[in-house]
Order: sequence, then structure tokens, then C-alpha cells
Amino acid sequence: MTIPAPPDSPQAAGEPADVNPWAPPGSGQSEGRGEVLGHGGAPAPLPGGGPGVPYWPQYPMPMPMPQPRNGLGIAALVLGIVGAVLGLTVILFWLSWLPALLAVILGAIGLAQVRKGRATNRAMALAGVILGVTGLLVSAGAGVFVVAQVHAVNEGRRAAEAAARARTEAAEERAAKEKERIETEIRKTEAEREARAADERARRLSFGQSYTYEDGLKVTVAKPEPYVPDETVFEAPENATIRQLRITVVNTGSADISLSGSGMLFVRDADEKLVFMLIDGSGRLKILDGSLRPGQEATGLSAYALPNSAAARFTVQFAHGSGLERKDVIWSGPPS
Repeated sequence: MTIPAPPDSPQAAGEPADVNPWAPPGSGQSEGRGEVLGHGGAPAPLPGGGPGVPYWPQYPMPMPMPQPRNGLGIAALVLGIVGAVLGLTVILFWLSWLPALLAVILGAIGLAQVRKGRATNRAMALAGVILGVTGLLVSAGAGVFVVAQVHAVNEGRRAAEAAARARTEAAEERAAKEKERIETEIRKTEAEREARAADERARRLSFGQSYTYEDGLKVTVAKPEPYVPDETVFEAPENATIRQLRITVVNTGSADISLSGSGMLFVRDADEKLVFMLIDGSGRLKILDGSLRPGQEATGLSAYALPNSAAARFTVQFAHGSGLERKDVIWSGPPS
């Protein structure tokens, strides 16, 4: 029995051909010995043009399979990775939305091609879609976080500015109040000084004028008059001008007023030297003492010997009050 040769083995032309089991039906090849028949059963000429030339039988070539288009899936995966990585970076999160969005779009197209059999990388396309969605979510979350942080920083800054403005306004208000207080104190001090100055001027009088104390005591020193002593306890000095002084006090207030310590007058000549009071036995001289009821009046009379060399002008000082309220009133003028 002859073993049939495989179709790809060359065969000599002079040897009878065995039955080709792979020959398609109706190809014209005999089933007995390997003879190639032509039309009408006649032997067909062998390929090669003559005896002894090897040949290969003719077989149809298989159709080439289409190559899968996996580029969109790969691009989706790469863009998804880029978008996810950028989304995790707080500084660059705003750049991640574009590659993430492209990854979702390209991954969806890649999955559609996989369903149509045009691509085979379903896992890559799906991973690209998942990473793209993740990148978009991370980008949105990072955006919300950054916006919240910026809002919080702005709110904190505005609160700090408001607090600073409040502190500044409070400080300005305190400064204004302090300034107003100081100005009030200055005005008060000025007013008191002016009042004291006015009171000082008011307590510098000429003979015959009157001054009223705060407790209501009104004091008047009349113009000096000549005085001739009858008898003197102490001898009157020679070359002296003797004058008497009449002082009248009236209680114009609503309470009793004490004259204790107010009856003695201080008299100075033109040289600012004290002139002592004369004392005689006539009984005309009188010193103020005791107290005055409201509306009551009293008169005091005293005499003084002024040196002729210093008698051109003299002053009379009257003091009344107690403690810090004690004030001096001074009358001045010529002795006549």
C-alpha cells in the first residue's frame, strides 16, 4: 500500500500520483493512482511544462484577520492616570479635569468599539473611564476644598480687618474722649484761673468800694478820715499823719457768719511797711468780733499813724474765711 505524500512534498513527474485526500471534490484528480486528469478524462499536463518537474497543488489562501484598534483604550487609560494624579495634587487640580474628561470620553468610545468587536482592550478602556471619573470627582472635590479654604481665608481676613477697624475706631473714640476730657480740663482750669484772676481783681479795691464773700459777708472800707486821738496808751509818733478807717460788714446770706479772726486790719504805708494801730482811751475805736445773723450789720473803727515820708498812699488788708476758703481783700489809695 502506498502512503500518500503530504501536499507540500514535491513529487516527480514520472511517478504515478497517489490519491490526494485533501483535494477538493471535482478537482479532476483520479482516486486511484495520482493522475491529474484534464477535461474529458484525458491526463492534464503537469505544472512545470515537462516530465520530472516537481509541483505543489493549488490551495486557496486564507483571508487576513483585521487588526484590533486598541489606541482609544490605551489613550483613555493614560489620560485617566494623568487626570487622577493631577487631581490629587492640590496645586495642579485645576489641570486634571481636562485629561480626566478626555479619558471618560475616549474610554466610552473604546468600550463601544469592544462591544462591536473592533477592539480587544476592554479592561484598559474601562480602567480609563474609571480613572477619568475618579479624576473628575477628585478635581471637583479639590476645587470645592480650595474654594472653601479661600472663602474661609477671606472670611478670616475680613473678620480680622473688621476687628482691626473696631479696635481702631475704639482707640480713636477713646482718644477723642481723652482729648475732649483734656480740653474740658483745660477749659475748666482756664475758667478757674480767669475766675481767680477776676476775683483777685475784684478783691483789689479803692476806698469806699465793697466786696461780698461767698458766704454772703459784704465788706466796705470807707475813705480815710483825719483822726485826733484824745489820749493814747502809746505816744503817737512825730511827723506822722493819723487817719481813721471805718469798716462796715453786712450779712447778706441766709446763715450766721462768724467774724472771729476777721476784725484785725493789716495796714501798710507806701513803703510796704506795716503801720500799727493806735489805741486811745476815748472809746471811739472798735474792733469787729462775734458773729452776724442774716441781715445784721456791724461797724468797726481804727486809727493809724502814717509816717509823713511814706504817707502818699497806703493799703488796708481785710481777711475772712477759714482754711482754703480764707481770702484777703485789699483797699488802697491816698490818705485823704
